[in-house]
Parts: sequence; C-alpha cells; structure tokens
Amino acid sequence: MIRSFSYLLLLILCLRSEQLFAEERIIEGKLLQFGRMLGTGNEFIQVLSNDLSPELSRLHNQTIRVLCQMRGENCDPIRYETYPFSESKGLADWTLKRIPNYVNRGYFAFNPTVTPDGRSIFWTVYSSKGKSGTQRIWFAEKDDKGFWRDGKEMPAPLNNDLNSAVIAVLPSNNELFVFGSFGDDEASRKIQFEFQDKREELRKNTRDEMEFRLKEEQLAYEYLRKLTNLQNKATVPLYKSYKEKGNWSYPKAINFPDFANLYLKNNTSVFGGSTLSSSGRILIYSVQQPDSHGKLDLYVSIQKDDGSFGIGKNLGEIVNTSSEETAPFLAGDDRTLYFCSDGHKGLSVYVTKRIGEGWDNWTKPVEVSANLKGVNFFSIPVNSDWAYVSKEGQLYMAYLPRDFRPNPVVVINGKVLDEEGNPLGAEIHYESLTRLEKRGSAKSDSKTGSFSLVLPYGEKYGFYAEKQGHLSVSRNIDLTDSKQEDAKLDVEFRLPALAVGRQVLLNNLFFETNKFEISKDSEPELDRLANFLKSNPKLKISVEGHTDNIGKKEHNQELSQNRAKAVADYLISKHGIEDTRVRTQGFGDSQPISSNDNASDRQKNRRVVLQIVD
Repeated sequence: MIRSFSYLLLLILCLRSEQLFAEERIIEGKLLQFGRMLGTGNEFIQVLSNDLSPELSRLHNQTIRVLCQMRGENCDPIRYETYPFSESKGLADWTLKRIPNYVNRGYFAFNPTVTPDGRSIFWTVYSSKGKSGTQRIWFAEKDDKGFWRDGKEMPAPLNNDLNSAVIAVLPSNNELFVFGSFGDDEASRKIQFEFQDKREELRKNTRDEMEFRLKEEQLAYEYLRKLTNLQNKATVPLYKSYKEKGNWSYPKAINFPDFANLYLKNNTSVFGGSTLSSSGRILIYSVQQPDSHGKLDLYVSIQKDDGSFGIGKNLGEIVNTSSEETAPFLAGDDRTLYFCSDGHKGLSVYVTKRIGEGWDNWTKPVEVSANLKGVNFFSIPVNSDWAYVSKEGQLYMAYLPRDFRPNPVVVINGKVLDEEGNPLGAEIHYESLTRLEKRGSAKSDSKTGSFSLVLPYGEKYGFYAEKQGHLSVSRNIDLTDSKQEDAKLDVEFRLPALAVGRQVLLNNLFFETNKFEISKDSEPELDRLANFLKSNPKLKISVEGHTDNIGKKEHNQELSQNRAKAVADYLISKHGIEDTRVRTQGFGDSQPISSNDNASDRQKNRRVVLQIVD
C-alpha cells in the first residue's frame, strides 16, 4: 500500500513538473481535419483536444497563428488569431478580421473601446434578464506575445443592476469614461428590496409552482422597467472612474450641469453615445436638443477650467441630418471624427475632419466603406493599422485604408518617480505653449508610475508632473512642424521632496540666444512657480542662472545673473511675491552638468535652477 501511494505521488509530481516546464511555442499554419491538425509547410502537428476545440473546428482550412503548450510534438492550444495577422501589411481596404470567439465567450458583444496603446479592449455584453435584459462591461488584455486573453466581466462598481458601457479610455489606461447610472444606488436597492418583498408575498398567495413562475416573471419585468426608468432620467449618464492600486474607483458623474436630452422611444430617454478626446477636455455626444436638426444630433462641449462641461454646440447641418447620428469616435489627432448615421446614405459609418481651430466647421462626411454597413461602433488605437468594430453581436478588426486614417500624432510614454526611484501616483498636465492654453491632464499609475499622453502635431507643448509634498518637474516638446509619421518619446520625471536643499530645473523657461528677456511661452512655467510660492508662504527660494562656455566668462557671468534676476522680477512684479523670498545668483559657465563639446550638451548647460533655501 505504501509503495503504491509513493508511486502515485511520484506520478502526480512528474505530471505537474511536465506542465510547469512544458515549452510554449507559437506555430503558424493551416488548420486541417476540422481543427485536429495544423499544417506548416511539410510538417503536420496534431492539435490536442481542449476547450478551444469546438471553436477551432469551425476554422477548418483557415490559416491561424496559435500559442501552443507543447506536449511532446503535439500542440495543446492556449490562444490564437486568424489570418490576416495584426502586423500584416498591404491588405485590401477595410478587410474584416474577427476577434477570436473565446475572447467574448460567444456572448452578444458590441461597442468595442480599445485603449490608445491597443493592449486592452472593453466592450458591452447584452445579458438577458426575463423579458428584458441589461448591458454589462467586459474586458480583455493582450499577453506579452500579442494574443488576446480570455475576456472577463468587470466587477463592481463598474457593473451594477443597470446598463453600463465604456465610452473612452484616456491614454494612460487608468482613467475610464463610462456610461451608466451610479448615483442612484440607494433608490436602486429600494426597488430591489421592494421586488423581493412582493415576490415573497406572491409565493404565499399562489396555488402552485406554475402559477408562481408565471406571475414572478411578470413582476420581474415590472421592476426591471422601474430600474430602467431610474437610469433614463434626464441627468447626464456619463461618469469617470480611476484605477487606484489596481482597482477601479467608484464612478463619479462628470460635472455637466446643463446636459439635456429630449429624444424618447417608448417613453424612454435614448442617449446616442459619446466620445472623449485623448486630452479628456473635448466631449462629443449624441442627443436631441431644441436646436437639433433631427432625432439625434452630435454636439461638442469643451471642459472649462473648473472641470465642468458647458452646454454643447451643435456640429451643424453638414454633419447632422434629420435622422440619427450616433456612436461618435474622436481619434487621437483631435480632428478625425467617425460616427454612425442613417441619414446620409443609409446606416453606415462615416468620417469627417475638423477644419481650422474651432469645433463647428467640418468636412462633408464620407462613408468609410460599404463593407461596413451594419457596423454600429468604431474605435481606433493610436498609431494603429486597425480599427475595432462590432457587427451583429461580434467583435472585429477592420484594416484601415491610408486615406481614412487619422493624422499622425506623438505618443509620450513616461514614468513619475521619487528621488529613490519609487513610483508615484501624480497628476500630469499639458498645455500649448504656442497658444498659452491648457490642453489636458493624465494620472500616473501609483503602482508603476507610468503614464501616456497623445499630442497632435502643430503646436509647441509643455507638460509637467506634480504631487503633493514634492516639487513639480516640467518638460517640453516642439511639434510645430507637422510630419506625416507617428512618433514616440520616452520621458522620466523625478520629483524631489519638498525640503530645504532640493532643486529642480525650470525646463520650460526660454530665452533667446545671449538675451535675458523672458519669452511669452515661459509664462505658464513662472505662473505655476508663483502659485507654488503662494501656497507655501513660508518657503524661500534661490534662482540660479547657468550658461555654456561660448563667449567671454565675464559676459556669461553677467548673462546668467540677469536671467536669474528676470525670473525674480517676474514673480515680484506680476504676482506680488515678497522680494525677501526670492534670492538670485549667476554662476556663468563655472558649473557645467555636461560637456560643452556639441550643441546638445551646451544646451543642457544653459539652464535656470530653482532651489529651496528656507
């Protein structure tokens, strides 16, 4: 008996060891024998039976790429994708590629919303509930090999008993813009308790099980309508949720006090969807208002400095028709708008481009493709060859023709760390230094410190990270000259603690060569510095000027001193900062932080440093 038990234990350990160390391998080939064999040139690999087998059997004779757990020479399939593959080029315009069925687990799926980096996807699943149903948020992520993992239903609080959907994901992937009803939990619970009481009363007063089931279904339908009516009241159904330590926060309603929607179907308010710019400041949404051209029109609202959204402005009769314009999607360039309409040339997806700097002048909408008729939602990751769409309850990718792609953008991928290199959850803001206007904000992930920004070409930008108890650090990038290519830039912010002796470079302070007059695009940096000093009235600072080694030392010494003094004068004269709180000192070229052998290194040496001295 003891020997038998030892043998069994050894066998179990061997099997577990085999599973632990089994090789993962990506195999590309044609599925044969209804998913039981994979043909790769002259080689044939047996595909083992598992949960994916029914799905693979329907892909007979199709080319796939599959992630295999190798069992000897056999493939135990984990995940797959069908041809054309994600990196395929030169495909026919709007080629449709179905996202594998295992991702959405065969449920009726629509409204795909992809994160700007293309690594995660959110969508809506219709879940039956008696005579009616509800809409739930699902999501999936790509693994490190580029395959979609199994989809999962998002937990509370993003899903509740009412309809929910993701509308947009901001570039850092830790801010969600969602549709739903999250402010009426108490009223919702009251309706549910009332239903339970009525149900118990019904059970006591019915003669048999069949009668009870019939009346219970009618009762459930009645109370589901009450829940639906709760959600469809006139308040704006749009919310924001933040990822905090790996979990999504309870959604809070966006501040949109003048929101209105007059469109009703079957006495129920119908909201046609919305989209948010990558900056989080531009909201385009579909409703009916007194000035609407049709049943549902597209409107644009621009966020105010206090964080609220003002009353939306109609996009005009070039875009809007007498029918329904719905499901808008604004691309990362803040200019290319995709939407659905049944008032132009039949129900289909259309695209229009914003003209000029305002939001009320658009090109005539063009149907993107007759191949996309019946498609009702649209989402495009930044710098992607593919759009994500839904059609007849299925999720697809659609290959983007060059003429229908958004304009190129620059993606800033960054990290915010403290002085020891530990990640910080911080606020990142960016602004146009060309127009001296705020452009948007983001949050860095408190676990990793990571964040992303999407910047369209055409302007010079400043961006900065700030965190309570730390000094703010800034950067800038000049994208004034538009380019016909996407680009990426990696940055790192190290935020010093707010303490005596800590210092930062004033990176967004600009001077012309050999001059000390402060340029207009330096003012946002200095205005923030002034506000920082006002918020910390006991702090004193030293402003230190430095130059490169070009020119005479006496001239460099004087120039560095004058630049430091120009900063102090701005703070004192414009913002009323006491002169006793701002010391100045010029060091000329005596303290270089880089060599002076080339233009790039000399530029690093030309700097103004802020140091806390008291």
